[in-house]
Amino acid sequence: MSNAASSSLPAPTAPGEGARKRDFAITVAVVALGSLAVWTTPPMLPLRLLVTLVHEAGHALMAMLLGGTVQSVTINPSEGGLTFFSLPAGRSTFRLIAVGSAGYVGTAIAGGVLLELCSRVSRARIALGSLAVLVAAIGLAWVPLSTGPSGVAASATGSSSGDGRFTIFFCVAVILVLVAVAVQPHVRIRRIVLVAIATALCLGAVEDLRLVLSLSRTGGHSDATIVSEAAFLPPWFWATLWLLLGVAACGLGLWSALGGRGRKT
Repeated sequence: MSNAASSSLPAPTAPGEGARKRDFAITVAVVALGSLAVWTTPPMLPLRLLVTLVHEAGHALMAMLLGGTVQSVTINPSEGGLTFFSLPAGRSTFRLIAVGSAGYVGTAIAGGVLLELCSRVSRARIALGSLAVLVAAIGLAWVPLSTGPSGVAASATGSSSGDGRFTIFFCVAVILVLVAVAVQPHVRIRRIVLVAIATALCLGAVEDLRLVLSLSRTGGHSDATIVSEAAFLPPWFWATLWLLLGVAACGLGLWSALGGRGRKT
């Protein structure tokens, strides 16, 4: 006769998981504070341009998901960018809202997802390699050698005919850096670079939306202005909505990262 009692015990925590999460949280905090302190300085320009590239790619991807076609995606040294696309069956209000929102909100979502991914990888080689492939895909699919931007959008973003070549150069440079970081032997460097990119996407999206909100109150041109012309709601409404969604996406990614389980990749 057995008198052993059965009970349900919590699953054991993986060895070193707590320390790894603390290390991740500290890395994010240090990178975020450091980025905030120097975000507008020249050394941070590559990360700011990467934020712009992801922003424009967000517009392009949403246009394609809605059955449209993308003519070009470009960025420029002034940190502006333009995406030219066409949509099927006319430029419906829903499609324009979706494509217009996908830039800022999409960048924040990308940052949140990457933050969550950062907590799950230990070696980060596959993650960095995947980012390099995505940047290459953007360059090959959407970036032309030359463009002919004109009108208010071109003026507001500082775009010119040489932006295609600049964007291609930037994509190649980013790919080379990501591959170089992925193959070098120091794991901590790989993880810090991955966290820096994720944090930059989040901070860049939120900071850009803060500026868009300010512009919308003074009559400046932005994505919020374009969407408001189609949706009959003021630009400040869209800027505020995007800002809230962006903060939520980044916050959710960080919350999930700090609460998830790690795995080696």
